[in-house]
Amino acid sequence: MIPASFVPYLLKLLMPKIMDHFMKVFKLDKVLEYVEHPNAADLLGEKNKEHIVMMAGELSMLDDRLKKLEILSKKPKKVK
Repeated sequence: MIPASFVPYLLKLLMPKIMDHFMKVFKLDKVLEYVEHPNAADLLGEKNKEHIVMMAGELSMLDDRLKKLEILSKKPKKVK
């Protein structure tokens, strides 16, 4: 039987090997790489975000123009 005082030392020796085994079995290295580094979905999201911001600016300009046209199209009523 192993004395309780040796357990921390054994864990210190075995834990890196156990973690490496789990990394290989569950492909955690690929998951970690996917999470930490930009991928195609991240790049597409950034591109879409820029496009949305640009379209929102154009939409607000068109909305301002429409309001001006509505104001100009309303003619004052003649009082009889």
